Amino acid sequence: MIRIPDMGLMTKMGIEMAVGSANRFGQRIRTAVLSVFIALFAFCLPAAALEVGETIQDSVSVGGFTMPLPAGVWTVYYINQSDDPEFPTAKVGLILERGKIVRQAMYIRTARATKHTGFKPYPYCERPYYFYEETLANQAGNVQQCWHMRAEALTGDGESSERYASLLEVSKRNGYFLPLTMIGARYHFANRSKTLRVSIGWNPDAILRAPESKKVWRFEDWTADAIAADPRKKVIMTKFKKWSQDWLPNVENAFSQSN
Repeated sequence: MIRIPDMGLMTKMGIEMAVGSANRFGQRIRTAVLSVFIALFAFCLPAAALEVGETIQDSVSVGGFTMPLPAGVWTVYYINQSDDPEFPTAKVGLILERGKIVRQAMYIRTARATKHTGFKPYPYCERPYYFYEETLANQAGNVQQCWHMRAEALTGDGESSERYASLLEVSKRNGYFLPLTMIGARYHFANRSKTLRVSIGWNPDAILRAPESKKVWRFEDWTADAIAADPRKKVIMTKFKKWSQDWLPNVENAFSQSN
């Protein structure tokens, strides 16, 4: 405790104010340190707290980001977390099943950059096969914000192959019908410190019957050119585009409010 001798009211008040400021400054430092610790703890906790097969509603926390979920009961089919000290990532895959059919799928990928280096433009904001694309920013050194409507083939190599294998395994084990492709939106938000990427897709086979010769829809059936050639597909994608535009603020808020 600091004792203040009797040196006149104004002098005493000045010293008390200075001591109070110093204490508040120290408190701000402690609060800042605690906030950093909480952010790091939050990044590591959410994906680890989930389990494959778990069902969730309303929202999900992934890598320190809290992402709202569309209506329904979602099942976790994939979890992956990297503890790389320079670039930790967390990934969660979800499906919405009804009547033994995978109706929707959602994939959330988050990342943190502890060194803030190597930040490059996102290469997939625009592609000729997208039905729709909107890039608000895609800067190399600052902000990236884009989203697009596209088809996603549920097969793949590299980073995606493990996730797709998990989705196939869960579907086989539970007797779910799994399409070969999904149609929907992907959102990408990033800066030099953090990244949030969210994909939401619908099963086109549950919406529009594929020709008998095909049995089920494939990626090439839902490219921009294929959609332009079929008025039914254009109606479907236009409807989902409107839904995805309305959903965009949820992704923006999840990104801006993360630790």
